[in-house]
Amino acid sequence: MPGNPHLGVNRWLAFLQQQAVTVPQQQQWIRLATAKAWQDQTLLAQRLPMDNGTFTPQTAQRLLATCLPVLAARTDFSTLPPAQIPDSYATWLRVAGLYPLTAWLATGSINNYHREMTARFREPAPQPRQQFVPPAGVTAPVAPKTVASNPLHIPLPDKEQSQVLLQHYAPVLAVADTQAWSVPGSVELDETPAPRINTAAPVTYTWQSWTHFRGQNLLQLNYQFWFSQRPKDGWLDSYAGVLDGLTWRVTLKPDGQVLFYDSIHPCGCYHKIYPVDPALTAADIDGDKPVFHPGRVADARDQRLALLLEPDTHYLVRVTQVDDSLPTTTYSLADAATLRALPRPDGSVGSLFDASGLVPISKRSERFFLWPMGVPSAGAMRQPGEHAVAFKGRRHFDEATLAETLFE
Repeated sequence: MPGNPHLGVNRWLAFLQQQAVTVPQQQQWIRLATAKAWQDQTLLAQRLPMDNGTFTPQTAQRLLATCLPVLAARTDFSTLPPAQIPDSYATWLRVAGLYPLTAWLATGSINNYHREMTARFREPAPQPRQQFVPPAGVTAPVAPKTVASNPLHIPLPDKEQSQVLLQHYAPVLAVADTQAWSVPGSVELDETPAPRINTAAPVTYTWQSWTHFRGQNLLQLNYQFWFSQRPKDGWLDSYAGVLDGLTWRVTLKPDGQVLFYDSIHPCGCYHKIYPVDPALTAADIDGDKPVFHPGRVADARDQRLALLLEPDTHYLVRVTQVDDSLPTTTYSLADAATLRALPRPDGSVGSLFDASGLVPISKRSERFFLWPMGVPSAGAMRQPGEHAVAFKGRRHFDEATLAETLFE
Protein backbone atom coordinates (compact mmCIF):
# COMPACT_ATOMS: atom_id res chain seq x y z
CA MET A 1 0.00 0.00 0.00
CA PRO A 2 1.58 3.35 -1.04
CA GLY A 3 2.92 5.18 1.99
CA ASN A 4 2.45 2.05 4.12
CA PRO A 5 5.12 -0.47 3.09
CA HIS A 6 4.26 -2.64 6.09
CA LEU A 7 0.82 -3.36 4.62
CA GLY A 8 0.49 -5.74 1.67
CA VAL A 9 -2.72 -5.74 -0.34
CA ASN A 10 -4.40 -7.79 -3.05
CA ARG A 11 -7.92 -7.78 -4.47
CA TRP A 12 -9.28 -9.76 -1.51
CA LEU A 13 -7.76 -7.46 1.09
CA ALA A 14 -8.91 -4.40 -0.85
CA PHE A 15 -12.46 -5.78 -0.64
CA LEU A 16 -12.11 -6.58 3.08
CA GLN A 17 -10.87 -3.07 3.82
CA GLN A 18 -14.29 -1.77 2.80
CA GLN A 19 -16.01 -4.38 4.99
CA ALA A 20 -13.99 -3.60 8.13
CA VAL A 21 -16.23 -1.19 10.04
CA THR A 22 -15.74 -2.14 13.69
CA VAL A 23 -12.49 -1.68 15.59
CA PRO A 24 -11.87 -5.46 15.95
CA GLN A 25 -12.46 -5.89 12.20
CA GLN A 26 -10.07 -3.06 11.40
CA GLN A 27 -7.42 -4.48 13.70
CA GLN A 28 -7.77 -7.87 12.07
CA TRP A 29 -7.45 -6.29 8.63
CA ILE A 30 -4.19 -4.64 9.68
CA ARG A 31 -2.89 -8.02 10.90
CA LEU A 32 -3.83 -9.70 7.60
CA ALA A 33 -2.27 -6.92 5.52
CA THR A 34 0.90 -7.06 7.63
CA ALA A 35 1.10 -10.82 7.10
CA LYS A 36 0.78 -10.26 3.34
CA ALA A 37 3.59 -7.69 3.45
CA TRP A 38 5.72 -10.11 5.50
CA GLN A 39 5.31 -12.85 2.89
CA ASP A 40 5.98 -10.57 -0.10
CA GLN A 41 8.97 -8.79 1.41
CA THR A 42 10.47 -11.99 2.79
CA LEU A 43 10.44 -13.43 -0.74
CA LEU A 44 12.08 -10.25 -2.04
CA ALA A 45 14.70 -10.44 0.69
CA GLN A 46 15.58 -14.00 -0.31
CA ARG A 47 16.41 -12.74 -3.80
CA LEU A 48 18.94 -10.17 -2.56
CA PRO A 49 22.54 -10.87 -3.64
CA MET A 50 24.51 -12.75 -1.00
CA ASP A 51 27.58 -10.55 -1.66
CA ASN A 52 25.65 -7.30 -1.14
CA GLY A 53 28.04 -5.98 1.52
CA THR A 54 26.48 -6.01 4.97
CA PHE A 55 22.87 -5.94 3.69
CA THR A 56 22.33 -9.65 3.11
CA PRO A 57 19.06 -11.59 2.90
CA GLN A 58 19.51 -12.53 6.55
CA THR A 59 19.92 -8.85 7.52
CA ALA A 60 16.77 -7.95 5.60
CA GLN A 61 14.84 -10.71 7.35
CA ARG A 62 15.91 -9.42 10.77
CA LEU A 63 14.86 -5.89 9.87
CA LEU A 64 11.48 -7.08 8.67
CA ALA A 65 10.92 -9.11 11.82
CA THR A 66 11.74 -6.04 13.92
CA CYS A 67 9.99 -3.30 11.97
CA LEU A 68 6.74 -4.81 10.66
CA PRO A 69 5.14 -5.52 14.07
CA VAL A 70 6.05 -2.02 15.31
CA LEU A 71 4.64 -0.31 12.23
CA ALA A 72 1.48 -2.43 12.41
CA ALA A 73 0.92 -1.49 16.05
CA ARG A 74 1.20 2.20 15.15
CA THR A 75 -1.19 2.03 12.18
CA ASP A 76 -4.38 4.09 12.39
CA PHE A 77 -6.90 2.33 10.14
CA SER A 78 -9.00 5.48 9.72
CA THR A 79 -6.11 7.30 8.04
CA LEU A 80 -5.40 4.59 5.45
CA PRO A 81 -6.29 5.32 1.82
CA PRO A 82 -8.53 2.84 0.00
CA ALA A 83 -6.38 0.03 -1.39
CA GLN A 84 -5.96 0.36 -5.15
CA ILE A 85 -5.01 -2.82 -7.02
CA PRO A 86 -3.57 -2.28 -10.50
CA ASP A 87 -5.76 -3.62 -13.28
CA SER A 88 -4.36 -6.56 -15.28
CA TYR A 89 -5.52 -4.83 -18.47
CA ALA A 90 -3.64 -2.11 -20.35
CA THR A 91 -6.15 0.58 -21.29
CA TRP A 92 -3.68 2.17 -23.72
CA LEU A 93 -3.61 -1.07 -25.73
CA ARG A 94 -7.39 -0.96 -26.04
CA VAL A 95 -7.31 2.68 -27.08
CA ALA A 96 -4.57 2.07 -29.65
CA GLY A 97 -6.34 -1.06 -30.90
CA LEU A 98 -9.76 0.59 -31.35
CA TYR A 99 -11.18 -1.77 -28.74
CA PRO A 100 -14.91 -1.15 -29.34
CA LEU A 101 -14.47 -2.19 -32.96
CA THR A 102 -12.05 -5.08 -32.38
CA ALA A 103 -14.17 -6.46 -29.52
CA TRP A 104 -17.19 -6.47 -31.82
CA LEU A 105 -15.17 -8.15 -34.58
CA ALA A 106 -13.90 -10.77 -32.09
CA THR A 107 -17.43 -11.79 -31.03
CA GLY A 108 -17.68 -14.52 -33.65
CA SER A 109 -14.33 -16.05 -32.70
CA ILE A 110 -15.22 -15.96 -28.99
CA ASN A 111 -18.56 -17.65 -29.65
CA ASN A 112 -16.81 -20.34 -31.71
CA TYR A 113 -14.35 -20.89 -28.87
CA HIS A 114 -17.24 -21.41 -26.42
CA ARG A 115 -18.92 -23.94 -28.70
CA GLU A 116 -15.65 -25.77 -29.25
CA MET A 117 -14.77 -25.98 -25.55
CA THR A 118 -18.30 -27.03 -24.55
CA ALA A 119 -18.24 -29.72 -27.24
CA ARG A 120 -15.05 -31.15 -25.73
CA PHE A 121 -17.01 -31.96 -22.57
CA ARG A 122 -19.50 -34.02 -24.63
CA GLU A 123 -17.36 -35.62 -27.31
CA PRO A 124 -15.69 -38.99 -26.70
CA ALA A 125 -12.75 -38.34 -24.42
CA PRO A 126 -9.24 -39.64 -25.03
CA GLN A 127 -8.30 -42.65 -22.95
CA PRO A 128 -6.07 -41.81 -19.98
CA ARG A 129 -2.64 -43.45 -20.07
CA GLN A 130 -1.26 -42.47 -16.66
CA GLN A 131 -2.26 -40.51 -13.59
CA PHE A 132 -0.69 -38.43 -10.85
CA VAL A 133 -2.19 -38.61 -7.39
CA PRO A 134 -1.77 -36.55 -4.21
CA PRO A 135 -0.33 -37.98 -0.99
CA ALA A 136 -2.87 -39.98 0.97
CA GLY A 137 -4.42 -38.02 3.81
CA VAL A 138 -4.93 -39.64 7.20
CA THR A 139 -6.87 -36.88 9.00
CA ALA A 140 -10.34 -35.55 8.27
CA PRO A 141 -10.34 -31.87 7.24
CA VAL A 142 -11.95 -29.18 9.35
CA ALA A 143 -15.13 -27.52 8.12
CA PRO A 144 -14.33 -23.93 7.13
CA LYS A 145 -17.00 -22.54 9.46
CA THR A 146 -15.12 -23.94 12.47
CA VAL A 147 -12.12 -21.71 11.72
CA ALA A 148 -14.08 -18.54 10.90
CA SER A 149 -14.70 -17.28 14.45
CA ASN A 150 -12.94 -13.99 13.94
CA PRO A 151 -14.16 -10.40 13.50
CA LEU A 152 -14.24 -10.55 9.69
CA HIS A 153 -15.72 -14.08 9.61
CA ILE A 154 -13.05 -15.44 7.28
CA PRO A 155 -12.12 -19.13 7.33
CA LEU A 156 -8.47 -19.04 8.49
CA PRO A 157 -7.15 -22.58 8.99
CA ASP A 158 -3.76 -22.86 10.63
CA LYS A 159 -0.77 -24.39 8.84
CA GLU A 160 -1.57 -27.98 9.80
CA GLN A 161 -5.29 -27.60 9.05
CA SER A 162 -4.46 -26.03 5.69
CA GLN A 163 -2.25 -28.94 4.73
CA VAL A 164 -4.99 -31.44 5.60
CA LEU A 165 -7.55 -29.47 3.59
CA LEU A 166 -5.26 -29.21 0.58
CA GLN A 167 -4.50 -32.93 0.63
CA HIS A 168 -8.14 -33.92 1.08
CA TYR A 169 -9.53 -31.93 -1.86
CA ALA A 170 -6.52 -32.33 -4.17
CA PRO A 171 -7.40 -33.79 -7.57
CA VAL A 172 -5.90 -36.70 -9.46
CA LEU A 173 -4.39 -35.57 -12.75
CA ALA A 174 -5.00 -38.06 -15.58
CA VAL A 175 -3.17 -37.56 -18.88
CA ALA A 176 -3.97 -39.20 -22.20
CA ASP A 177 -0.41 -39.74 -23.44
CA THR A 178 3.07 -40.39 -22.08
CA GLN A 179 4.93 -37.53 -23.75
CA ALA A 180 7.26 -35.55 -21.50
CA TRP A 181 5.26 -32.34 -22.04
CA SER A 182 2.15 -34.01 -20.60
CA VAL A 183 3.87 -34.93 -17.33
CA PRO A 184 3.58 -32.34 -14.53
CA GLY A 185 6.74 -31.43 -12.73
CA SER A 186 8.46 -29.06 -10.35
CA VAL A 187 9.70 -25.68 -11.57
CA GLU A 188 13.45 -25.12 -11.45
CA LEU A 189 15.82 -22.45 -12.74
CA ASP A 190 18.79 -23.45 -14.90
CA GLU A 191 22.12 -21.66 -15.35
CA THR A 192 20.71 -19.00 -17.70
CA PRO A 193 18.55 -18.74 -15.44
CA ALA A 194 15.54 -19.92 -17.44
CA PRO A 195 12.77 -22.09 -15.99
CA ARG A 196 12.61 -25.79 -16.68
CA ILE A 197 10.21 -28.50 -15.53
CA ASN A 198 11.62 -31.44 -13.61
CA THR A 199 9.19 -34.27 -14.41
CA ALA A 200 11.04 -36.61 -12.07
CA ALA A 201 9.54 -34.63 -9.17
CA PRO A 202 5.85 -33.97 -9.95
CA VAL A 203 4.37 -31.18 -7.82
CA THR A 204 1.21 -29.17 -7.49
CA TYR A 205 1.74 -25.60 -6.28
CA THR A 206 -0.97 -24.58 -3.84
CA TRP A 207 -2.40 -21.49 -2.20
CA GLN A 208 -5.54 -20.37 -0.41
CA SER A 209 -7.87 -17.61 -1.51
CA TRP A 210 -11.33 -16.40 -0.56
CA THR A 211 -14.49 -15.21 -2.28
CA HIS A 212 -17.57 -13.37 -1.02
CA PHE A 213 -20.84 -15.04 -2.02
CA ARG A 214 -24.36 -14.41 -0.72
CA GLY A 215 -23.15 -12.69 2.42
CA GLN A 216 -20.49 -15.27 3.35
CA ASN A 217 -16.72 -15.38 3.00
CA LEU A 218 -15.81 -18.72 1.45
CA LEU A 219 -12.48 -20.53 1.48
CA GLN A 220 -10.90 -21.52 -1.84
CA LEU A 221 -8.15 -24.09 -2.40
CA ASN A 222 -5.93 -23.60 -5.47
CA TYR A 223 -3.81 -26.25 -7.21
CA GLN A 224 -1.44 -25.38 -10.05
CA PHE A 225 0.32 -27.95 -12.27
CA TRP A 226 3.14 -27.01 -14.65
CA PHE A 227 4.19 -28.64 -17.94
CA SER A 228 7.33 -28.06 -19.99
CA GLN A 229 5.54 -26.84 -23.11
CA ARG A 230 2.49 -26.81 -25.30
CA PRO A 231 3.88 -28.39 -28.50
CA LYS A 232 3.13 -26.96 -31.92
CA ASP A 233 0.22 -28.34 -33.92
CA GLY A 234 1.61 -27.12 -37.22
CA TRP A 235 3.88 -24.17 -37.99
CA LEU A 236 1.04 -21.62 -37.71
CA ASP A 237 0.06 -22.66 -34.17
CA SER A 238 0.11 -19.36 -32.27
CA TYR A 239 -0.86 -20.96 -28.93
CA ALA A 240 2.20 -23.23 -28.65
CA GLY A 241 5.29 -22.37 -26.66
CA VAL A 242 7.50 -23.00 -23.67
CA LEU A 243 5.66 -23.82 -20.42
CA ASP A 244 1.99 -24.57 -19.94
CA GLY A 245 -0.16 -25.61 -17.03
CA LEU A 246 -3.48 -25.94 -15.30
CA THR A 247 -4.90 -24.22 -12.23
CA TRP A 248 -7.77 -25.99 -10.46
CA ARG A 249 -9.69 -24.11 -7.77
CA VAL A 250 -12.09 -25.58 -5.21
CA THR A 251 -14.59 -23.21 -3.56
CA LEU A 252 -15.90 -24.59 -0.26
CA LYS A 253 -19.15 -23.91 1.54
CA PRO A 254 -18.96 -23.32 5.31
CA ASP A 255 -19.68 -27.00 6.04
CA GLY A 256 -16.90 -28.24 3.77
CA GLN A 257 -19.06 -29.25 0.83
CA VAL A 258 -17.88 -27.98 -2.53
CA LEU A 259 -19.89 -25.11 -4.01
CA PHE A 260 -18.18 -25.15 -7.40
CA TYR A 261 -14.83 -25.64 -9.10
CA ASP A 262 -13.21 -23.52 -11.76
CA SER A 263 -10.05 -23.80 -13.81
CA ILE A 264 -7.72 -21.71 -15.93
CA HIS A 265 -4.35 -22.15 -17.57
CA PRO A 266 -1.52 -20.09 -16.02
CA CYS A 267 -1.96 -17.52 -18.78
CA GLY A 268 -5.48 -16.77 -17.49
CA CYS A 269 -7.06 -18.30 -20.60
CA TYR A 270 -9.71 -21.02 -20.79
CA HIS A 271 -11.71 -20.09 -17.70
CA LYS A 272 -14.16 -22.94 -17.07
CA ILE A 273 -16.78 -23.37 -14.34
CA TYR A 274 -17.89 -26.72 -12.86
CA PRO A 275 -20.97 -26.32 -10.61
CA VAL A 276 -21.55 -28.77 -7.77
CA ASP A 277 -24.36 -27.25 -5.69
CA PRO A 278 -27.69 -27.89 -7.48
CA ALA A 279 -28.96 -24.47 -6.37
CA LEU A 280 -26.40 -22.68 -8.55
CA THR A 281 -27.64 -21.08 -11.76
CA ALA A 282 -25.30 -19.43 -14.25
CA ALA A 283 -25.71 -15.66 -14.41
CA ASP A 284 -26.13 -13.70 -17.62
CA ILE A 285 -22.58 -12.33 -17.70
CA ASP A 286 -21.62 -9.30 -19.74
CA GLY A 287 -18.69 -9.56 -22.10
CA ASP A 288 -16.58 -12.67 -22.56
CA LYS A 289 -18.29 -15.47 -20.60
CA PRO A 290 -16.45 -18.41 -19.04
CA VAL A 291 -17.29 -21.90 -20.29
CA PHE A 292 -19.74 -23.72 -18.01
CA HIS A 293 -19.57 -27.49 -17.64
CA PRO A 294 -22.85 -28.90 -19.00
CA GLY A 295 -23.70 -30.93 -15.88
CA ARG A 296 -23.13 -31.08 -12.14
CA VAL A 297 -19.80 -32.39 -10.89
CA ALA A 298 -19.24 -34.66 -7.88
CA ASP A 299 -18.27 -33.25 -4.48
CA ALA A 300 -14.59 -33.76 -3.64
CA ARG A 301 -15.44 -33.74 0.05
CA ASP A 302 -16.87 -37.22 -0.43
CA GLN A 303 -14.68 -38.66 -3.19
CA ARG A 304 -11.43 -37.99 -4.98
CA LEU A 305 -11.88 -36.51 -8.47
CA ALA A 306 -9.79 -37.12 -11.58
CA LEU A 307 -9.09 -34.36 -14.09
CA LEU A 308 -8.54 -35.76 -17.59
CA LEU A 309 -6.35 -33.59 -19.80
CA GLU A 310 -6.27 -33.64 -23.58
CA PRO A 311 -2.86 -34.46 -25.09
CA ASP A 312 -0.63 -31.52 -26.06
CA THR A 313 -3.14 -28.72 -25.34
CA HIS A 314 -3.67 -29.72 -21.69
CA TYR A 315 -7.33 -28.76 -22.03
CA LEU A 316 -9.42 -30.16 -19.19
CA VAL A 317 -12.03 -32.33 -20.93
CA ARG A 318 -13.43 -34.53 -18.14
CA VAL A 319 -13.94 -34.41 -14.39
CA THR A 320 -14.56 -37.99 -13.41
CA GLN A 321 -13.95 -40.84 -11.00
CA VAL A 322 -10.45 -42.12 -10.35
CA ASP A 323 -9.37 -45.18 -12.35
CA ASP A 324 -7.25 -47.29 -10.00
CA SER A 325 -6.02 -49.49 -12.88
CA LEU A 326 -3.86 -46.75 -14.43
CA PRO A 327 -0.10 -46.44 -13.90
CA THR A 328 0.15 -44.08 -10.94
CA THR A 329 2.74 -41.62 -9.67
CA THR A 330 2.36 -39.61 -6.46
CA TYR A 331 2.89 -35.86 -6.66
CA SER A 332 3.82 -33.62 -3.74
CA LEU A 333 2.27 -30.34 -2.60
CA ALA A 334 4.33 -27.14 -2.45
CA ASP A 335 3.48 -23.56 -1.53
CA ALA A 336 3.02 -21.51 -4.71
CA ALA A 337 4.97 -18.68 -3.04
CA THR A 338 8.14 -20.73 -3.58
CA LEU A 339 7.86 -19.92 -7.31
CA ARG A 340 8.97 -16.40 -6.37
CA ALA A 341 12.10 -17.64 -4.57
CA LEU A 342 13.64 -20.47 -6.59
CA PRO A 343 17.28 -21.50 -6.06
CA ARG A 344 19.67 -21.09 -8.99
CA PRO A 345 22.61 -23.43 -9.67
CA ASP A 346 25.08 -20.72 -8.57
CA GLY A 347 23.48 -20.52 -5.11
CA SER A 348 21.55 -17.30 -5.69
CA VAL A 349 17.74 -17.06 -5.62
CA GLY A 350 15.45 -15.95 -8.45
CA SER A 351 11.80 -15.83 -9.41
CA LEU A 352 9.81 -17.58 -12.11
CA PHE A 353 8.10 -14.23 -12.74
CA ASP A 354 9.44 -10.87 -13.84
CA ALA A 355 8.58 -7.52 -12.27
CA SER A 356 5.30 -7.44 -14.22
CA GLY A 357 4.25 -10.87 -12.96
CA LEU A 358 4.88 -12.55 -16.33
CA VAL A 359 7.09 -15.48 -17.34
CA PRO A 360 8.97 -13.92 -20.30
CA ILE A 361 10.14 -17.22 -21.81
CA SER A 362 6.50 -18.33 -22.21
CA LYS A 363 5.49 -15.59 -24.68
CA ARG A 364 3.01 -16.74 -27.32
CA SER A 365 2.54 -15.57 -30.90
CA GLU A 366 -1.14 -14.94 -30.17
CA ARG A 367 -0.09 -11.70 -28.47
CA PHE A 368 0.45 -10.16 -31.91
CA PHE A 369 -3.25 -10.35 -32.82
CA LEU A 370 -4.86 -10.22 -29.35
CA TRP A 371 -3.14 -7.04 -28.10
CA PRO A 372 -6.13 -4.77 -28.95
CA MET A 373 -8.12 -6.63 -26.26
CA GLY A 374 -5.88 -5.02 -23.64
CA VAL A 375 -4.22 -8.07 -22.07
CA PRO A 376 -0.43 -7.52 -22.05
CA SER A 377 1.42 -10.42 -23.69
CA ALA A 378 -1.74 -12.52 -24.06
CA GLY A 379 -0.97 -16.23 -23.74
CA ALA A 380 2.11 -15.82 -21.53
CA MET A 381 2.14 -17.56 -18.16
CA ARG A 382 1.71 -15.22 -15.20
CA GLN A 383 1.73 -14.96 -11.42
CA PRO A 384 -1.39 -15.49 -9.29
CA GLY A 385 -3.10 -12.14 -8.93
CA GLU A 386 -2.30 -11.17 -12.53
CA HIS A 387 -4.85 -13.35 -14.33
CA ALA A 388 -7.24 -11.44 -16.57
CA VAL A 389 -9.86 -14.02 -17.59
CA ALA A 390 -11.89 -12.14 -20.21
CA PHE A 391 -10.98 -10.47 -23.49
CA LYS A 392 -14.31 -8.67 -23.80
CA GLY A 393 -14.94 -6.64 -20.67
CA ARG A 394 -12.70 -6.81 -17.61
CA ARG A 395 -12.64 -9.71 -15.16
CA HIS A 396 -9.94 -11.21 -12.93
CA PHE A 397 -9.58 -14.72 -11.55
CA ASP A 398 -8.94 -13.36 -8.04
CA GLU A 399 -11.83 -10.87 -7.86
CA ALA A 400 -13.31 -10.94 -4.37
CA THR A 401 -16.89 -11.12 -5.67
CA LEU A 402 -16.29 -13.23 -8.79
CA ALA A 403 -18.69 -15.94 -7.54
CA GLU A 404 -21.47 -13.37 -7.37
CA THR A 405 -20.69 -12.42 -10.98
CA LEU A 406 -20.77 -16.05 -12.13
CA PHE A 407 -24.01 -17.12 -10.48
CA GLU A 408 -27.46 -15.60 -9.97
